[in-house]
Amino acid sequence: MTSTRDEQTKDRDGWKAELGQRFAAFIDAYERRSLEALGELFWHDEDLVVMGTHSNLHFTGWAQVEHSFQRQFEHLRDLHVTLRSQPLWHGGAPPSTMACLTVPAMDLSVTVDGKPTTFAGIRVTCAFERRGTEWRMVQMHWSLPRVEVLVNHGAQ
Repeated sequence: MTSTRDEQTKDRDGWKAELGQRFAAFIDAYERRSLEALGELFWHDEDLVVMGTHSNLHFTGWAQVEHSFQRQFEHLRDLHVTLRSQPLWHGGAPPSTMACLTVPAMDLSVTVDGKPTTFAGIRVTCAFERRGTEWRMVQMHWSLPRVEVLVNHGAQ
């Protein structure tokens, strides 16, 4: 009887482990500045949304999101992400096809146009959607605790 309960718990919570791996893959791809790897983590829909703190950081559709990452990688070097808090998960248990990850505090150390800097306490939320057996992101939001624009993306 215990194994059945353990199996049910594993099935019920397996989505957390899977999405934890997907978010870890996002961090790895971002740190490596790999557009190809990032492309495997997002659904390439026109209603995909990625936004940041500033008004110039709102992108819809994979083409705009990819362009944003490309612009960042032109200016940013030595990217290193440090999670300062455990991710919090919402939804996702079967039969749900949607889940949300919240990271209350994360640090990003980068070299911006030759100048090292660290952004501490970034808040991140990601919405994941499962299609068939695969989970990918459909929305991401980063809130920077600073006011200056890190990379000017210009008008889209």
